[in-house]
Amino acid sequence: MWARGMIVQGNHDSKRDGTMTKTVIVGGGISGLATAFTLQECGRTDYTLIEGSPRWGGKITSVHENGFTIEGGPDSFITQKTAAIELCKRLGLEDQLSGSNSGKNAATYIWSGGRLHRMPEGMMLMAPTMVLPFLRSRLISWPGKMRAGLEVFIPRARGDGDESLAGFVRRRLGNELLDKIAGPLMGGIYAADPERMSLKSTFPMFLEMEKKHGSLLRGMMKRAKRPVKPEAEPRAAHGAKRPSMFMSLRGGLQQLSDALVARLPGTNLRTGCRALAVSHYAERYRIDLSDGSCLLADDVVFATPSFVTADLVEQLDPALAERLRSIRYVSTATVSLGFRRSEVAHPLQGAGFIVPPSEGRRITACSWSSAKFNHRAPEDCVLLRVFIGGALAEDLAEQDEAALVQLAREELQVILGIAATPVLARAYRWSKANPQYDLGHEERVAEIERSLANLPGLHLAGAAYHGPGIPDCIQSGIKVAEAIAARHVRGESSCRSDASSVCIES
Repeated sequence: MWARGMIVQGNHDSKRDGTMTKTVIVGGGISGLATAFTLQECGRTDYTLIEGSPRWGGKITSVHENGFTIEGGPDSFITQKTAAIELCKRLGLEDQLSGSNSGKNAATYIWSGGRLHRMPEGMMLMAPTMVLPFLRSRLISWPGKMRAGLEVFIPRARGDGDESLAGFVRRRLGNELLDKIAGPLMGGIYAADPERMSLKSTFPMFLEMEKKHGSLLRGMMKRAKRPVKPEAEPRAAHGAKRPSMFMSLRGGLQQLSDALVARLPGTNLRTGCRALAVSHYAERYRIDLSDGSCLLADDVVFATPSFVTADLVEQLDPALAERLRSIRYVSTATVSLGFRRSEVAHPLQGAGFIVPPSEGRRITACSWSSAKFNHRAPEDCVLLRVFIGGALAEDLAEQDEAALVQLAREELQVILGIAATPVLARAYRWSKANPQYDLGHEERVAEIERSLANLPGLHLAGAAYHGPGIPDCIQSGIKVAEAIAARHVRGESSCRSDASSVCIES
């Protein structure tokens, strides 16, 4: 028998009966870390966080080498979703926050027709909000510009059904804007195939704009002219500059995961230990681990890729496992290359460039990391980060590191004219690490959550469900932790009302 609300250890053979803990969190990426930290803030210290790899943070990994700060995974987070910036502040990292460099020269470029074209000023992801810069641009042909201008006469879609990004942009703005701007830019954010990507689950604001204004262009122009409401983005102090749209940390994003780990008791953390299966054990759950031991818990949080979660819940609900596996994942890779500034002729003024698939290149984009953020390279050097793979070219991302570096160098020689030998080269492969928000994603997730409702105490967090960005993942962990804390507060209140000072279960 166990006393509810207590951690009972040492009285049982852990390989047979299991060590009791209130909550087990499976997965030590940013979602799992945020879950543990929030539980702790809610006064719930009776949790165990397990991670199969030897390190915490998942795809968040920063390396400091010879004066360079290299990001292997994400390099920033959006500030309009406030969960990440608020967490940084709670962790005492506010003085480490670093906005992206913006201003007149902070342009994005597109490789088209054998040259880099500056993105027309006033573009909002897929459509122009300023007429003259769009008309002057040589990126889009005159027939393409005329087709985009006809968007104001295109009727609204009927019904509220899901539509792919490609279908929506093609219908409203034409093939050329889809091919050269919307597809590589918006699809690239999700490493996705625009023909399969659900607009409702990724950029629902465009569907709402069409519905409300009847025209995407009219809606965007009105939005561009409208002053930003205070609640729409982080507040700045009176007279202070408004925060950048993208934020990072001076020492790299791994500062965030490292700060979280430092605030969690070491006795609650286990790395190098994988969960193998989850099964019922009386009114609790049993989590079998790769070291031969097991844990018993009231709540289990799966902060793992959905296909990993599927394997873990197979014994509990095969139908739920099948639904979890229906979320596709694709592979990507990043290659960071450092060069001496004197050996790079291009001015590198801006954020970087994207490459439409129709151009036949082997990279999808390149971020000019040392121009985008300060403190990324020594003063006499530059740092570039190349993106490879995704839904349309997974095989390229699955090459070994040496091949990835060589591929990136060859592509940068063609596009930027850089023939120099890099002073630094680092490649990171992310096999099946990017969830795809395919058509029907919203209903797919709703079915998963309906199945989960039949298994009280099981929870999902992470990138596969309601947003893949860092703020989304953090928010998912916070939401789960608060729900667990609230559930146990209710349970303990119920126990106290039973005229018994200690609630005992068999």
